[in-house]
Amino acid sequence: MIRPFIVVVIALAVTVPAAALAQGDALRSVIGSCTGCRLPHDLRGRDLHGLRFVGADLRDVDLSRANLRDSEFTGADLDGTRFDDADLRDARFVGVRLHGTSFARANTTGVTFVGASVGQAEVDGPAGRLILHDCTGCSLRGLDLHGADLRGSRIIGASLGGANLSRAKLSGAQLIGISARDADLSGSDLSGANLIGANLTGARLRGATIGDAIVCSPAHEQRDSPVTVTACANLRGVDLHGLDLRNARWCDVGAGERETRTCRTVTRRELIDDAHADLTGAQAPA
Repeated sequence: MIRPFIVVVIALAVTVPAAALAQGDALRSVIGSCTGCRLPHDLRGRDLHGLRFVGADLRDVDLSRANLRDSEFTGADLDGTRFDDADLRDARFVGVRLHGTSFARANTTGVTFVGASVGQAEVDGPAGRLILHDCTGCSLRGLDLHGADLRGSRIIGASLGGANLSRAKLSGAQLIGISARDADLSGSDLSGANLIGANLTGARLRGATIGDAIVCSPAHEQRDSPVTVTACANLRGVDLHGLDLRNARWCDVGAGERETRTCRTVTRRELIDDAHADLTGAQAPA
């Protein structure tokens, strides 16, 4: 199972000198060589493309209309940061705090989030769909996501323990390696979702639609070993009464999470032995 990423950055509490603001090249040079810097509050319209903001203190900084294409924010504090109308194409946010962060009208094509800490206000606000579209190892524990439209989202290795995902639209979502112990998935649509390695121990699935979700896949017993075992979602302790698992799939997944080579219907034995499922009352393969 993929575990949430933890990024630790030692802040140096250095403030970027105001003089550096006068010249764009000087500002880029300072930011590119500084770890844990406190950046000026007004960076509107600056050309900062391709820079790495490591451990940067960007609280309440205004980056509206800035060119941040191909930039990377690692361990940065982005509480209250404004990216309104900014160019964020292919930017990466790794191990960042996102509380009160604004992405209004920003170009976010190709943006990815890894190990981000996300609060309820963010998933409820305009940034929610952006953050949850491609979020690896993010902390979403206990959040209320009921009824959320997460179709086709890529939420890999995320922590969703105790989260409310009741009636959520998760069809086609990549939920590989998520930890969703005791989460509420009742009435959710999981058809076509990839649940390989997902820990659903104790989750509530009453009324959920599994459809053709991928629940099992072959996996090497050890790295570079020719011996393979079946890896499945962990359904231990899940009440599966009334769920239709007859079309749930076993798929040989390719190098990319979205690429599948061969699929077949998962067997009853695989659900019991490998997914630890109690099929009492469920509609399951013969």
